[in-house]
Formats: sequence, structure tokens, C-alpha cells
Amino acid sequence: MSSRRHSQRYTRRETGEYGILPISLAIILVLTCWACTSTDPLSDNGDEHGTDQNTEICSDAGHCEPLDTNDIAAHGDVSGTTPEDSGDDPERDAAVDEAEDADTAQTSSDSGTSDGGEMDSDTVVEDTDTEESPDTDAGPQQDADTAPTNEDVPLGFDNRFGMGLVHHGNATDFDLTADLTGPEGFIKVIFPGVTENTTQPEGHWVDAIEMAYERDLIPVIRVAPPWGDRRVRNQADDAAVSSFTALGESYRDIVEGLPLRDGWPVWIEIHNEPNLCYEWECDPDATDDGWMGYEQIAAEYARMLRDVADALIALDDPRIKITNAGLAPGGVVRCECGGDGFEPGITSMDFISAMKDEVPDVFDRLDGWSSHPYPASGKGYGFMVPYDQAMPGLLFHHDELAELGMDLPVLITETGWNLDHGSREDVATWTVQAYQDPWLDDDSILAVMPFMLRDPGWDQFGWTAPDGTPYPVYDSVRAFRCQSIPGNCP
Repeated sequence: MSSRRHSQRYTRRETGEYGILPISLAIILVLTCWACTSTDPLSDNGDEHGTDQNTEICSDAGHCEPLDTNDIAAHGDVSGTTPEDSGDDPERDAAVDEAEDADTAQTSSDSGTSDGGEMDSDTVVEDTDTEESPDTDAGPQQDADTAPTNEDVPLGFDNRFGMGLVHHGNATDFDLTADLTGPEGFIKVIFPGVTENTTQPEGHWVDAIEMAYERDLIPVIRVAPPWGDRRVRNQADDAAVSSFTALGESYRDIVEGLPLRDGWPVWIEIHNEPNLCYEWECDPDATDDGWMGYEQIAAEYARMLRDVADALIALDDPRIKITNAGLAPGGVVRCECGGDGFEPGITSMDFISAMKDEVPDVFDRLDGWSSHPYPASGKGYGFMVPYDQAMPGLLFHHDELAELGMDLPVLITETGWNLDHGSREDVATWTVQAYQDPWLDDDSILAVMPFMLRDPGWDQFGWTAPDGTPYPVYDSVRAFRCQSIPGNCP
């Protein structure tokens, strides 16, 4: 199959539409392993794999085991575990919707921004000037003569800044992200609960896409299975897990029902970190010995990626851009089916190789490559170290591209520091440094969406407090962005 990259990756800098030269930047993602220092997977004192001798690795159920920090980490995805473990289930989604309504009412009455989602709906976040204004800070604007058409939709514009959420988001989340990134930045949202029986998008998913486009943000949608049931392989067309055409039709029906914007892309991230056991669970009787090796998991995910991508391509809509599930830099050699056991010891490159062995042309269907390179001292281990030690992790997406053997633009759909090795002020300094070097000169990067904006269960990673009050990293990166990209600036 020929490469699916049917849309040119152009920017306004290349076409000369703007008279300024924005700094193209991006944070490089290195996915950290979910670990903890207590049996509570949401403990604020939790550590990431490879950062502490007493680090433990934990399953979604909260089962923790000691980890040898000299080994390559089989690390969990922060966004993969967050919603379930911190209560971001259907009840939490309902709370997000309720808070979103409160945000809308508050904005209509006094232009303030009410906090919502997982936080107390009575808490008010100050308005951050997201309304359009006629002054020079309004940022780049499209007009009828220069706006891209649906016949020539770019992968992104001249803004690499972005932010990741741990759910579909509400008005406050989108306002905070728009103020951080400026116009034409990226926002990653999660739409959980998708199975082979899903026939249309949920109402709050439609609202999320509308809110993104209203704020001139490019949505990146991580489509996810139900929280609490990550047995994606059970959604295959047959017991042999040889195809996923029904699930592909569900993805197609969801995307077809979304309110897409003329001339603007929407990115679909197909699942999340299947090279970790809890993201590709297997039933006890799935194998003869009760264990599933990464080669089989990679083969099954390759078939899923093939069939879902083909279903989306069949829509023949150039606004729809396709990307893979971001992989954990350090993966598992094998997983215990129906249990918490696992054996670490590989990197995402081994998983990519096994996918190509099963479906040689699977990656030709992609418009971009999703990567999770969190800051780390090694390739697949040693996460959350200070900036001056973190370059092996920050550059990890280049190792993945080399294994791919393809020149795909990179969407960093997770990255960032927690508080393991520094204060919030340290994290702010390290993050601005990461934007400055190496990513400003890295032409492979299309977008950077750090994990994550706000959530009480993952506050160590938060860019704002759960009530929306900015932490130093938010203010520092926003000020840095405003030096080169106008719009929504203080």
C-alpha cells in the first residue's frame, strides 16, 4: 500500500503568509513508567520507573511490585491509568459535563471562567482573555483568500505548542489551553468507551470538538476502550484476532459524526501504548501457558491499526489525519493473561519491528507518528531526571523513526516532568529549556502535547492546579510562546 500522506505538511512560514517568523517548537516526549511508593496508585508521593531504588511498579488495580532500576523499565502510561484509577469513569465524565455547563453559564453572565470537570464547580478560575479582540495580540488570522480548503488540508499550522487532557474536557480546559498555546495550537482529548458496537459519537465528544475549533485549536483525539476494560483484542472480528473491521467501522462512525471544520485537520490516535500489559489485556485462556509475548501483542495491534486506519481512509476526507498509538519507550517482553504479572526488558523499537513483521505496510497508512518520549537518562528507563541528564529520553522519537524507516512528522502526544527530582520552579525551567534545545531545531516534530493540564490524581504532572490556577510551568511556557507566536498573551 502506498503512503497515505495525501496532504502536504506546509506551514504559513513556508508559504510566506505571515510577515513574522514564529519559533517552531516542541517538547519531546518520553513516556514514563507508572510507579508508586505506596499501594495507592494515586499517591502524590509516587515515583516513576528508574527514578528511585524503592520504586514499585503498579497495575491498574493498584498492585505494586519492586522494580530493579538497572533494568529497562516496562512503564505505564500516565494518561492510560489516570482516568480509571483517579475516578475518570462515566461518573467522572458526567461531572465534567456538569461543570462544562456551569462554565458556559458563568462565561455568559460575567465573562469569567468557572472551573469544572473533576473539581468543585463552585471554584471560579479568573477569565484569561480568550475572547476575540481587535488589538494586535489577536494573533494570526485566516481570511477567505488564504485559509486552506478541504482539498488541501495541512497536518498543522505554524504552531507546535499543545496540551494534553485526561478526558474530553470542558470549557475551562479549552480556555486554559488556548491561552497557553495561542491560535492554531494542539489539544489532545480522550474519548473512552469505544467498542465494536459504537455507532455514533457521544454528545460531549461533539461539544469538545466544537470548543476546540471555536478557540482555533487543532484536536487530537485518542480513541479509547471503556475505562476498566482494556481487552481490546476481544473486540476483534474472530477468536483468532485476525481482523478488526467492526471496530474500524465504529471509529469511522464516530469521526463521521463529529463537527469538523473546513480547512482544519483533526487527528485520530488509534488506541494507546499497546506494548504495555494493561493496555492490551488478555483473558486467562487466551494462550496455552497463560502468558502472551510481545510478538503476539504487536501482531494483533498491527492488524487493529491496519483495519481502523483503512476504515478512516475510506471516508476520503482530507481533514482526517491518522496516527498510531503512542508507545511506551520501555515495553514488556510478555504479560500474564488474567493476572498482574509481566516481564520487562524491551523498548518500543522491538514492538515496532514485530508490527512490521506482521503487517509490513501498516505504517504507510499514517499521516504522522505519535511518540511518548518523556525526559529520561536512558532509552526506556531512568525517567524524570533533570533537564541536563534527560537528553536520551528527549530524543527518543528519533530512535523510533529510525526503526520505522520512514520520514513521518512526529506528534509528541505525551511528555513532561513531574516533581520527582525538583520543585515546580525547576520543572518550569527545565520545560522552557526543552523547548529551546533540542526541539526548536528539530524539523521532525509537528506538535507537542505535554501530559497533562490538570487533574487531582496526577497533580505532580499538572500545569495548573485542579481549580485552574496556573503553576509556574504554565506561566513560563506561555510567556516563552508569546515571544514568537502572538495571540492570547498577557
